[in-house]
This record gives sequence, C-alpha cells and structure tokens, in this order.
Amino acid sequence: MFDQVVFAGGGGRCTWQIGFWEVVANQINLKPRVVTGVSAGAMIAGLILTGKASDAVDYFSSVFRGNRRNVYWRNLLGKKPVFPHYGIYQKGIIALYSDCFDSLKSAAELRVAVSRAPNCLPVSLALAVGGVIYYSNKYLLHKLHPKMARRLGYRQDFFRAQDCAGVSEFGKLILSSSCTPPFTPRLSLAGREALDGGVVDNVPVGGLDAEEGRVLILLTRRYPRFPDWFTRRNGKQLWTYIQPSRSPPISVWDFTNPEGLVTAYEMGRQDGRQFLQNMLAERGYYAAHPGK
Repeated sequence: MFDQVVFAGGGGRCTWQIGFWEVVANQINLKPRVVTGVSAGAMIAGLILTGKASDAVDYFSSVFRGNRRNVYWRNLLGKKPVFPHYGIYQKGIIALYSDCFDSLKSAAELRVAVSRAPNCLPVSLALAVGGVIYYSNKYLLHKLHPKMARRLGYRQDFFRAQDCAGVSEFGKLILSSSCTPPFTPRLSLAGREALDGGVVDNVPVGGLDAEEGRVLILLTRRYPRFPDWFTRRNGKQLWTYIQPSRSPPISVWDFTNPEGLVTAYEMGRQDGRQFLQNMLAERGYYAAHPGK
C-alpha cells in the first residue's frame, strides 16, 4: 500500500512509532522499499526493519529507570559528562544492533538525515542558530515542513544505513543525525560538522524518491492545526500523515522517564487500532458511493 515511509525524530516519543507499526504493519502489508528517518526516528526505523523494535522499549525503559538525572552538575569539575544522553544513546545503539545489523543490509533502504550549516557561518554560531531554529519551530511555529533553515543556507544530507561498514559506523551516523550540543558533543561526518537532521526538517521527506506512489509519514509530536491522520497530494505521490492523538508524555531529551516511554508506545498501539478502524470505514464508504 505504501511504497515509502518517513520516520520523524523525537527522542523517547519515537516509541509511539513502534506501537503504531506493530498494530498496523501486517494488517496493511506494510513493506516499503525506501525508509527515511532522522535522529531517534532513524534508529527506531532500523530496528523496525530488522524486527527488533520492541527490544528498544524494554532496553531504554530499563536504562532510564536507572538514570536519576538529565543533568549532573557535580560533574562540571570532574571527568564524567554533565549530560548523560550521549553515552546512554551510544551504548543503546550498539546493544540493540549488535546481533541484527547484518539483517539491516537486506532490509528496505534506510536513508538517515543529517543537517549541514552554511559555510559562511562560524561553527559555534551555526550551532547556536541551528538550535534557535529547531526550538522555534518545535514550540512556536508548529510547521510540518519549516523553510526557515533552508532560507538561511542550512541543508539536509541523507546517508544510506546500508553503506555503513558495521554497527560502530552506523552508530556514528545515528548520533550525527541526533547531534544537539550540549546534550551531545560536537560531531563531524564525512569531513563536515554534523547537526541534528531536525534542524532543517524533523519530518525528513527530502530523502524520498520522487516517482509515483504512496508515502506513509509517522510523526511524533502533535500539530494542533491538523487531524490525527490526513492525506495530501504531492506531485505524483499521495502522502499520508499520522500523528499521535495526544502529546506523548515524554520530552525529547528526558532520559529519566521510563513511564513516559512506555505510555508513548501504548498510545501508538491505540492510535494504530483507531487508524485501522477509520481506514476500513472510509473504504466502506467509498465502496458504497463509487461516484464520490
């Protein structure tokens, strides 16, 4: 039914995508040939493609339960990191993919988004401006596909997960797609400074092929001006957007909230069931009214 699928970023909220996929995928024969993702959405997409997604919910729930704080200020004077996120994220990727990365090679093509700053900006300024752009859209503008970053010269590059030589290289790609100082250190990829792919567009449709077909777009945050699911025509394609029916109770960089992680997953399952009901009702309506 859907030739391509897009996974938005969103940290712990991305467990919503796992729950939704588990309920819907078999019912609609969801076997895309191309998948694009950004940040945690890309990590989750790879686990879904290898059949390991539910492991991520259990793994990160356990780790979050053992992590007491998102900021360890006492580490300012020591060698341990002030922000635990990068280490937790890096270890999680290696643990979850260590026995399934080889199967990713034969799965649908996974394209991971990484943002690049304009050459005219000093790196420190580019990072700061990128952060302002990202959080302005997240908390103020609520646009599905913001244009501000591109107008300022930022761009989004896509890298194939299947081109990574192993888990370590794949982990670097995911971490580069999630690069958000100070939660992560500054990172470079392919010889250039990397920024969270969501700086340009947290819904990475720029990595899609352009030929005719249907695209499923899995969001992770609420966009109040839009319904829970809707379809738009984009050139020769039909894009179907699905968003959580309510805001998942966990923020992107909250690594202390296992309950929110699990609740987001359960919400995804509920929303998946509702999506199937709505889709069947819509098909029945058009079957009964073929002229509509």
